[in-house]
Amino acid sequence: MEEKLLRDLTREIFSLLSTIASPGLNASLPLLEHAGHVGRVNTSSLKDLDAFASSSMVSFLLKHKSLAIPVLQISLEAFSWTDSEAVTKVCAFSAAVVLLAIFTNNVDLREYVSRDLFSAVIQGLAFESNAVISADLVSLCRDIFIYLCNRDPGQRKILLSLPCISPNDLHAFEEALTKTAGPKEQKQLMKSFLLLATGNNLKALAAQKCVNIITNVTGKQSIFH
Repeated sequence: MEEKLLRDLTREIFSLLSTIASPGLNASLPLLEHAGHVGRVNTSSLKDLDAFASSSMVSFLLKHKSLAIPVLQISLEAFSWTDSEAVTKVCAFSAAVVLLAIFTNNVDLREYVSRDLFSAVIQGLAFESNAVISADLVSLCRDIFIYLCNRDPGQRKILLSLPCISPNDLHAFEEALTKTAGPKEQKQLMKSFLLLATGNNLKALAAQKCVNIITNVTGKQSIFH
């Protein structure tokens, strides 16, 4: 009974966050294909978070730290719950947060996305229940790494902390990305690299074709050292 109440409550919270992140309420958020060269954003064009607040509900929420901090924290925790419905909704919100980290000069937000969110999304891929949304999780990883790795060292440190990866492996991965312009191909590279880096320990990716969706909220599991 308690688990059901908790699950229902968190789903309602993330349903609200998903609505807040809807395109109609975030008209000012740029699209990544408008960023110019794939993987690069002209840093001289970065704006303050305030510049988006008047026509972006996510930006407006993030401006108010008393609201933003608990929302961002529970979003991180959601990736480690075996509730694919909740994770699906938090993915939509997180995608908008990633866009704001890419297109603004807000250091705190960039660090949150590059370190905390990137790590949480990879951990989310360790759960078989997230197989149904594994493509969205890989897409988040790709966007964070491609567009922010040259502005924050967090992603490289996290990838190098994975159990089956070496600096040479990471260098080869980055070289391959620079030679791959298409987002679809880059996502496939990211997926393959994450599987390699974790010793095929990402159950959401391994179970894409045979998914047994589990919706009970359980404890956390980490694939990191």
